[in-house]
Amino acid sequence: MLSLHRSLDGDLTAGDSLPSVYKQFENADVQFPRSSVVMSAGRPGGGKSILALDHAIKVGVPTLYISCDMSRFTLATRAAAVLTGEPTSGIKDLIRSPDGRERYRVALKKADHLYLAYEKRPSAEDLEDVINAFMERWGCAPHLIVVDNLMNLLPNAADEWSGLREMSHVLDYFADELGSCVHVLHHINIGNGVALDRPAGMDAVKGKVVELPSLILSVAKTETEFRFAAVKNRNGREDPMAHNPYSLDLNPTTLALSDPQYKPPTYWTPPRSPEYAGFWADDLARAG
Repeated sequence: MLSLHRSLDGDLTAGDSLPSVYKQFENADVQFPRSSVVMSAGRPGGGKSILALDHAIKVGVPTLYISCDMSRFTLATRAAAVLTGEPTSGIKDLIRSPDGRERYRVALKKADHLYLAYEKRPSAEDLEDVINAFMERWGCAPHLIVVDNLMNLLPNAADEWSGLREMSHVLDYFADELGSCVHVLHHINIGNGVALDRPAGMDAVKGKVVELPSLILSVAKTETEFRFAAVKNRNGREDPMAHNPYSLDLNPTTLALSDPQYKPPTYWTPPRSPEYAGFWADDLARAG
């Protein structure tokens, strides 16, 4: 037990946020704070894993990615595409040859802050073992732990609902105990009249396990756009019904995310006046 002023004597980095990766997250007042759970929820194939892997690669901090869903081949292929800008379809063919494998091994070493664990149905004890192995290797707790996904953490649950709640508490414990940001992926209930290409409101989160995360991102995607809404946000603005989602550009060939680039409307053309030619050329160059 501590007096209030003594609470400032602990590890003050516990409340820090991870480095910003996307400007659109800043615009939406979205941060990934340490010592807390962040949930990304969406339909199957709605872009949850795309966000988790892209963010984990680009954030650049010691990261443990626990994959209960994707195979190591799929995950390595997607990571190589993000890091090289080459399409996943081509990488899948080349990576099977010895030369191609070595080529992409070099590329993947650019993300050596990222460690992977493939656990199909891990229990709380299994997660603890993986985390301890990471700490033994790095000498510190992971700043970011990605769990893909919550539905796979139910090995001994009596029923789905109680299992979801129990494992939500387990992840919250790890976040608080380790000072890590735990990014857990989860599903939504499909239906309720929500279009599949738009984020759903907080009430659509499967199992209603919304109490413990400090941030819940409802996510969805089209072929070229990743959409998100902070339906719960203890540290910033929130949009519980996902009425005003933000978006990132999604490259359909590499599955990499990036901030949207400004493009002039197709119906707009700059004046042709010679005296303004240099000005408009510079302006168009800046616009990309």
